Amino acid sequence: MPRIRAIYTAAVKSLALQERVSVSVGPSGIAEDRRFHLIDGGGRLLTQRQRPQLARVSSVYDVENDHLTMTFPDGLELSGRVELGGSVRTPVWGRPVPGQVVVGDWGDALSSLCRGPVRLVKPDDVGLSFDEYPISLLSQASIDLLSQKTGGTKEFEGRRFRPNFLLEGCSPHEEDFWLGGVVAIGPELRLRLVAPDPRCAITTVDPDAGQRDFDTPRLLLTYRPAARAPYFGVYGVVETPGVVSVGDEVEVVVPPQHR
Repeated sequence: MPRIRAIYTAAVKSLALQERVSVSVGPSGIAEDRRFHLIDGGGRLLTQRQRPQLARVSSVYDVENDHLTMTFPDGLELSGRVELGGSVRTPVWGRPVPGQVVVGDWGDALSSLCRGPVRLVKPDDVGLSFDEYPISLLSQASIDLLSQKTGGTKEFEGRRFRPNFLLEGCSPHEEDFWLGGVVAIGPELRLRLVAPDPRCAITTVDPDAGQRDFDTPRLLLTYRPAARAPYFGVYGVVETPGVVSVGDEVEVVVPPQHR
């Protein structure tokens, strides 16, 4: 039986993932996940695609108290209640995301790290900063198969692919065959799996070093060819909210052909 092997969130989109024991998943996703994003001096979304060193900055968000903590590679820690300034609209994968700039030292510290102007933005609602859909799943078996494709020269680990839920107890790419169906995770959560997850340059970044070290999309294309981008893992939308914990079982409750 497939189970949850690990749970990952990032309070600020494209910063380091935090491993969680349990999360509450609402209609728009996980409240603490991708709750903020970054923009450059031109108001464009800024991610590890442009600045791989962002992988070395951690962020933790306390939703109840609206309190953000950010820790930088040099040991600098910024922590405080979120204060908002002017309104902005950020293009995120073709859709405008309304939000407000977070005022304070956050932008200065991020700008210093990235050697260019960076602003921290809080979207106006939960679940707006995700790429395409609010929840992503990937199996460890798929990652292990990808590692085998390198002929022993590279061993990938889950954080490189930034899933919310990393699964165990699956066959390689078993999650692909659930697309169009509904999976139950734990006693409450129900996810409708709606699309394969296209992979970009972020997967070339070592999540610990914050540097590009391997052309992962090129390797994926050698055995998973696609016109748009290589697909690896799947996206889901929330049909029934619920709490998910490490070790929870994952079960297909509505097979794809029955939808």
